[in-house]
Amino acid sequence: MKWFKLLTILVFSLTFFNAKAQDNGAGHKIVFQLTDNNIKSQKSLTRQLNNLNQGWPEAEFQVVVHSVGIGYLIEDKSAFSDEIRNLSEMGVVFVACENTLSAKNISKDKVIDVAKYVKMGIAEVVRKQEQGWSYIKAGL
Repeated sequence: MKWFKLLTILVFSLTFFNAKAQDNGAGHKIVFQLTDNNIKSQKSLTRQLNNLNQGWPEAEFQVVVHSVGIGYLIEDKSAFSDEIRNLSEMGVVFVACENTLSAKNISKDKVIDVAKYVKMGIAEVVRKQEQGWSYIKAGL
């Protein structure tokens, strides 16, 4: 009887450990909202995206950038252009708000080339949440 209990505990332990070890993020969908022009916030977001992408390579990530955070995606203003390109190659989607670009008189040719566009950044965040995406407000 002792052997049976020990074997049962061992099987459950190995099953639990194996399930944890195989979590590659499949099925997870996360939308980040960046509205902050603080370099520390942008650095933190970039680091978090790298960490998540390494830990959950099968998860989906989208970063919606609007308001004063738009500088994160402006080629000659962003301190993270290379990192954004690398993350994009790994599947992270970066989205710029067209309303913000228009309000700030920024043409699309100034935006980093890997970015996609939506008319309204806030509406994109709302749509993603309605579709079941987890929401994270980027910033400190």
